[in-house]
Amino acid sequence: KDTEESDFKWLMRNKRGRRIIWRQLERAGVFRLSFNTNAMAMAFAEGNKNDGLRTLGLINRLCPELYQTMVNEANDHRNSIDGNSHNDH
Repeated sequence: KDTEESDFKWLMRNKRGRRIIWRQLERAGVFRLSFNTNAMAMAFAEGNKNDGLRTLGLINRLCPELYQTMVNEANDHRNSIDGNSHNDH
C-alpha cells in the first residue's frame, strides 16, 4: 500500500501525471451525471464513475494541494484549445 501511495504522489507531482489523472477522471464521468433511461447503460456509467471517485479520493487523501493545480492546468489547456479553434475562422 505504501508503494502504491508513493507512486500516486509521484505521478501527481508531475504535470504530465496530472494530465493523465485528469483524463481518467473525465473518462470515468466524475464531473457529469450518469443518468440514462437504459438501466444497464446507467449501471455501467456508475461503475466507471465509482472508479473515478476512488481516484479523486486518493487525491484528496494523499495530495489535496495538487488538485487545484490540476484543475487550473486542465482549464488552461482547454482554453488554449478553444482559443486556437477560434483563430481558425
